[in-house]
Amino acid sequence: MKLRKLAAILLSAVMVVSMASVASADIIGADVDAPNTTKTDETLVVTLASEPSTLWGAATGSTENEAQIIGSAMLDTLVKSDKVTGEVLPNLATAWEWLDATHCQFTLRDDVIMNDGAPFTADDVVYTVGIWKEFSANNDTGRYIVGAEAVDEHTVVIEYTTECPDLVNMMSWSNFGIVNESGVEAAGGIEASAKNPTMGCGKYLFKEWVSGQSVTMERNENYWNPDYAGYFKTIIVKFTNDPAARELAIESGDSQVAADMPVIQATAYQESPNVNVVIYDFGQVTHLWYNMTEGHATADQKVRQAIEKAINYEALAMVGTGGQATQALGYLSPSSPYYHAIYTPEERALDIEGAKALLAEAGYENGLELTILGLQDSVPTYTVIQENLRAIGITVNINTPDTPSFVGDAFGGNYDLIVVGEWIPNRNPSAYVFVSEAQIASGFVIGGPKVTTPEMEALRQQIITEPDMATASGYMEELETIMKNDTITTNLYPELKAAVIAKDLKGYGTIERGFMDITTLYK
Repeated sequence: MKLRKLAAILLSAVMVVSMASVASADIIGADVDAPNTTKTDETLVVTLASEPSTLWGAATGSTENEAQIIGSAMLDTLVKSDKVTGEVLPNLATAWEWLDATHCQFTLRDDVIMNDGAPFTADDVVYTVGIWKEFSANNDTGRYIVGAEAVDEHTVVIEYTTECPDLVNMMSWSNFGIVNESGVEAAGGIEASAKNPTMGCGKYLFKEWVSGQSVTMERNENYWNPDYAGYFKTIIVKFTNDPAARELAIESGDSQVAADMPVIQATAYQESPNVNVVIYDFGQVTHLWYNMTEGHATADQKVRQAIEKAINYEALAMVGTGGQATQALGYLSPSSPYYHAIYTPEERALDIEGAKALLAEAGYENGLELTILGLQDSVPTYTVIQENLRAIGITVNINTPDTPSFVGDAFGGNYDLIVVGEWIPNRNPSAYVFVSEAQIASGFVIGGPKVTTPEMEALRQQIITEPDMATASGYMEELETIMKNDTITTNLYPELKAAVIAKDLKGYGTIERGFMDITTLYK
């Protein structure tokens, strides 16, 4: 799955939200500083919200955010992505070409040495691809993989299950890090390597994982790319669930980065003279989904339309983004090259009387009661929706279970309303996942089986397989217009990410899903 709130999935472009500095602290964006050019013996301390269960997600089937942040520092990918332009760039592969619709040939570097001293070859890619396929078959890492074959020592062909030109873009995501079999065996095998990832050829080397406390890495002094300079010799990643405690560690100098802060809380630290606040759009829009399964009032389009008319979108965006962004007029973020403004602000103007009339037409002139499902951090947003709908006679009960129960309830359809964002950085095979026939057939669906139609699925497949970007963009506009006309989902606001960092720290960079790149920071 590619959700943050359902648990998230590279930026095809990062739109830095333009905001003025307030008081003595700066609000800055990600991926705006020049690359670092200096190496030091200093130590960087990064504090994340939670501890991952693994540091090598591809070998465990995990897509935990924290595992991607840490693991990306230690494992390199075949290609990388420019976080501003979205361009796919060479990395361990110097070139690639599609041999046919499902076979892509990669030409590999011939000067890379793995951490155990072995040369990097096509066999390492074949071995790694086999791990993706075997251990991550249920997520985007492995589900589109058939296998790989070495043509020669530095040429490999990867076969995919489906036609999709943007599958190469996906290969830059951190879960596609390349390992070598001898390095994995030296680390104790696949299962042990997930806790002790000493294999690979990344920018930093794994040193220690103290369970419940921290992960320590040291700069790889033999890193193959001479254009990269890691400012910090040592990176220590700590774990603290309390956002206030993470920020306090920055103030005290015990940490330099408090990552994944709630945006509203991050902006509250603008007054501090000791910190900077980083806020940026990472390419995902928050959507309100309706349970369209028979038996739910929200299966009636008039009810869904009434809800749309009753929401104060600008007020909701003010709460959801801490006042840093306005309402979303399209399914995709304005940072996407495929963005279309499907709505106009005038169409989304508050219309209480019109909403009440639609409810009456649906047989709910005396009101109705609905349940909205979310995690605890959704409460501020949900409270605005709750108050908006109260004005038209709808009582909304907010259900905020723990994460496992939330996932079960979400995929089990135990809700009337749910707010979930979808991250579409490019036209990968899982784009528009919530209106995918395959997703619905699997039983893991948001909104119920009525959310899609054969026409929508045909458009979705055209979006994924079309080689021409402009033509694909037209298909996306068609699909999103259908979703609008059928009131399948309501676009709320662009999701933002935030961090609090030390005042003298620069180089805040991102990897896929807007996760922090801990290897780009410097003073």
